[in-house]
Amino acid sequence: MTGDAAERFAAELRAAEERLRACGLGGRRAFVALVRHLARRLDVPEALWPEGPDAPAAAQLERIPLSPDLDLFGLAYERFFADLFRARRGQYFTPRPLVELVADLANIRRDERVLDPTCGSGGFLLAAHDRGADVDGIEVDPDLAALARLNLALHGANPRAVMTADFFSLTPEPTYDVILANPPFSVEILDPDVLARHGVASKRVGSDVLFLRTALGWLRPSGRLATLVPYSVLTSPALAPLRAELDAVAVREAVVSLPEGVFAPFGGTFTRAAILVLRKRPARVVETLCAVVKHPGYLTNRRRFIRAAPDELVALRLHLRGAPYLSAVRVARAPWVPEEAFVVERADVPVFRVGDRAVVRVRRGKLPTDEPCAVISLADVDARTGEIIAAVPKDPAEADGFVRGEPGDLLYGRMRPELNKVAMAESPDDALPETLAVSPEFLPLVAHREPEFLLLALRSVFAREGLPVTAGQTRPRAREGDIVDLELPDPPPVSRARLNAILARARAERRRLRQLLLDAERLYVEWGRGELDDEALEAGLAELEGRG
Repeated sequence: MTGDAAERFAAELRAAEERLRACGLGGRRAFVALVRHLARRLDVPEALWPEGPDAPAAAQLERIPLSPDLDLFGLAYERFFADLFRARRGQYFTPRPLVELVADLANIRRDERVLDPTCGSGGFLLAAHDRGADVDGIEVDPDLAALARLNLALHGANPRAVMTADFFSLTPEPTYDVILANPPFSVEILDPDVLARHGVASKRVGSDVLFLRTALGWLRPSGRLATLVPYSVLTSPALAPLRAELDAVAVREAVVSLPEGVFAPFGGTFTRAAILVLRKRPARVVETLCAVVKHPGYLTNRRRFIRAAPDELVALRLHLRGAPYLSAVRVARAPWVPEEAFVVERADVPVFRVGDRAVVRVRRGKLPTDEPCAVISLADVDARTGEIIAAVPKDPAEADGFVRGEPGDLLYGRMRPELNKVAMAESPDDALPETLAVSPEFLPLVAHREPEFLLLALRSVFAREGLPVTAGQTRPRAREGDIVDLELPDPPPVSRARLNAILARARAERRRLRQLLLDAERLYVEWGRGELDDEALEAGLAELEGRG
């Protein structure tokens, strides 16, 4: 569903709430009337409907649009009937970006059995269903269970998959491949029967502690638990026995720290949280993903949802698919606290300071006023290879704010350096204007010698791990002084020279082949437009064959 459609749904839901109130239905009675109406429209079995009043015709609830393209009821939970749900049992709405990240970290596969034992409105169940899993949910709150059933019905899943029950009162059944959860945080469990069932000797236990001890019992051997937890689970000395207990029965696949206030816009507190992914033994995990998210894509110091760049939840999801991300690293013998994984322990090898091998180009020539230029932005750099893959020809008047680039300069993208936009200045296409106009977000460096090796070092994991990043107005960026002060591993001179020569040959060959592809494409397009006849096409092809 598009953003406009979601807003239409939100507007209709707001209007429906007002009409229900005008009909004398408010609070939970309005919620129940809405749920019963939607359950009827979605053919949910009547036995699963909540008890309560039906909406009168004057409420016009049929105007509410339904689409399987969005977690509509999560939106309702997040933005409407807030007083009904907010802070119930220490449980809060899980924002969709977090849901998708947790599901990605769990690496759900088609036809796996997935359980959310505290399923709320069903966001995790939808994410697992979308990935082809067979889902089950448990929810102690009947109203939230009703929302989850509607959500599943809307998305073509079985609403009977949601059970209304207290997870802690059930006997574990180790039949699931994956558990996804955002369990209640730090709610005291006092029920003596529950404590006795789970072998708790004390008179009380925190809900998060009991959840972690209990959830693994529902997993098959080598099953995965991907859950949100209070940050104290990772750091509190008092919970060291819990961490040792978990290490004895599971291995850590991922630990991701989240900023304070990640739940604040969704009715939660400013408590800090983390994502923990455990694989039940027997299991073998060679490396653990440790990541630190500081900017989740929205403001965390507000009580309402306000989008704000950067979106590191999305960046981390892209990292799982192979994209670079500065604040993620895979390490053996990972610490429980993700931040500690970024204290880089290097081998005892020589290092060099970037500022001793290159200088910042201070004087940049002006762009000509009477000829076009090739404009290069951060987006034109391939983060995987450091190749400038595109540029746009523009008149100087259209390149306002850009500066002249010199071929051979090393361009270090300072904005969001985790994206690794580091390249050597060159035109990606001989057909483009010779003059380069580069974004001012690039820091231009002139190498004293061996520029190819220096580019390799600047693009390496050592640079990303060693570079401090400051928060700009909207996006983190690297400072010039920190870039030139970077210390990077320095091979012996002979090896360094060989590396530089290998890289130079590879770059030249890549450029030659890329130009051949571009020229072949141009030749085809010109012939297709009638700009070349058959004879000219044949001549052009012969020339390309000679170059190939």
